[in-house]
Amino acid sequence: MASYRIVCTTQAPASAPPSHQHIVEVGTGTDPDKADRRWTLDQVLAAMDAGDTFYTQGNTSGKRASVEKYLCSSCRRTYIRSSPDAVADNNLDNLRRCRGWD
Repeated sequence: MASYRIVCTTQAPASAPPSHQHIVEVGTGTDPDKADRRWTLDQVLAAMDAGDTFYTQGNTSGKRASVEKYLCSSCRRTYIRSSPDAVADNNLDNLRRCRGWD
């Protein structure tokens, strides 16, 4: 089992109302400015099912947040999010967007 740091995300509009976005791809690596590997949402979910873990780490705070699966009840699909805490810079939604391919 491995642990991966998510350093960037790609988000897409939700497929069902209400209007919101979901993470559909992530980049992992040790350098927050450059992803070493690209993962689709389904690859991340499969890796989590196999026992791998994913996390974010704030560039300023240095605080880590675990990444967890959750069911979007409007979309009826499983997505990922960072565990809630009081630190903004480790929030999965606040990470930089992956650049065409990092």
